[in-house]
Amino acid sequence: MSITWTHVPVIVDQDRRADGSGEIAVEAVDRLVARVLCRAHRAAEAVDAPDEARVILHLAQCFADELAAASPRFDRLRFIEAATTASP
Repeated sequence: MSITWTHVPVIVDQDRRADGSGEIAVEAVDRLVARVLCRAHRAAEAVDAPDEARVILHLAQCFADELAAASPRFDRLRFIEAATTASP
C-alpha cells in the first residue's frame, strides 16, 4: 500500500534559536524532527502500511544517531519513542 503525503509547513520561530545567531539548538531540532516523524508514522499506521512505518522508524534511528553525535546529553531512545509513538 502506498501513502499520499500532504506537505505541512513547519515554522521555527525566533524563540527557538539558540542565541540569535541563526543556529537552532539541538533540543529544538530534536522536538521538530520527532514531531514530523511522529505525524508520518501515525499516517502510515492509519492506513495499515507497515513497510512505510518501518522506513519512518529507520529514519528516526538515523536522526537519533546524528543528534546524539551533536550533543552528548541527547537521549536517543526518548527521541525514537517520541518519533514513533502518538501522544495521548
